[in-house]
Amino acid sequence: MNVLNSQGVKIYLVTPPQAPWVTCSAAKAALRAGKVIDCPQTIGEIVEQRQVQEYKCLSSNESAKSLGAVSRSSFDIEVLLNPDDTAGQLMLRDSFMNNTPLIMGIEYGTTMIYFNIGVSAVGTTIAQDAAITTKFSIEISSDIKQCLNQSTVPVVNNSIAVTNNGIPVIN
Repeated sequence: MNVLNSQGVKIYLVTPPQAPWVTCSAAKAALRAGKVIDCPQTIGEIVEQRQVQEYKCLSSNESAKSLGAVSRSSFDIEVLLNPDDTAGQLMLRDSFMNNTPLIMGIEYGTTMIYFNIGVSAVGTTIAQDAAITTKFSIEISSDIKQCLNQSTVPVVNNSIAVTNNGIPVIN
């Protein structure tokens, strides 16, 4: 059984580029050149879902479902408070204070996902016998794009990509 450990997860932040990235190579390079959030403690669940409406017949046991548009839930990132972390934490605070968009990239294993975000809340927890932490509520405001280990695979937008030796066949 393969297990992917959470150790080594990196969170990157950049301001949105003038033109969207066309390839995963470009996206990864730009995100890795951005700011890093130091020492994240937890990253909440990143969820995409569709509303489902079920239709049932009164005259039989038949039913059908219709799927609605995709919605994306908010999630929290908790970090150890570091007032000197002008790279990541300050960028999130500034995004909250100025209501400015960012792009967040989360890299784990050989995969990177990225999406546009807004910061809807910032909170600091001070508890006895514990480090001071800051929690940021992140609102996903775009498709979640996924880049796999091949740097030449095009960005996947909520679709299935089939590749043959790293070359897209169906997208």
